[in-house]
Amino acid sequence: KHLRHWYMPDVQKYVVRILWMVPLYAIQSWLSLRFHNARIYIDTIRDLYEAFVIQSFVYYLVELLGGEERLTLSLCNRDAALGEHGFLLNKCLSSWEMGAEFLAQCKWGVLQYVVIKTVATLLTAVLEPLGLYGEGTFDFGKGYVYLSFALNCSVMYALYCLVKLFHATHT
Repeated sequence: KHLRHWYMPDVQKYVVRILWMVPLYAIQSWLSLRFHNARIYIDTIRDLYEAFVIQSFVYYLVELLGGEERLTLSLCNRDAALGEHGFLLNKCLSSWEMGAEFLAQCKWGVLQYVVIKTVATLLTAVLEPLGLYGEGTFDFGKGYVYLSFALNCSVMYALYCLVKLFHATHT
């Protein structure tokens, strides 16, 4: 439907990118079952597209909220306390000024996950054939532990930034 009724292309292009996740996951699942030995490489394609979709989701939100300029102006009128961080995070993060800085920090916070996810996915594809990945094992001589830790920290910060954006834009 989004491909035939292209009436809001700035928003719909992100929706189409997101919707393509469903058939991609289905194909990836089938291929992984069919070619089990190549699963890591098949998962690599899915993970790279997943990172692209997360980036698209952030830009989709910005477009739904009126675009960058309008959203920045809207954020300028919000309570400055929304740019503050909680008890522990205020020790390592400075306050974000409402407006352009707040939006940039939220976008960067989510998009850093895209970069980390992409690098981790490519490292997985390189480490696995060398026998240095060790998926599912907590062997500090393998890459799995370090990549999992980096990905988990990255996704936590990305979700934190999305929640901050939600609270700042929620009326």
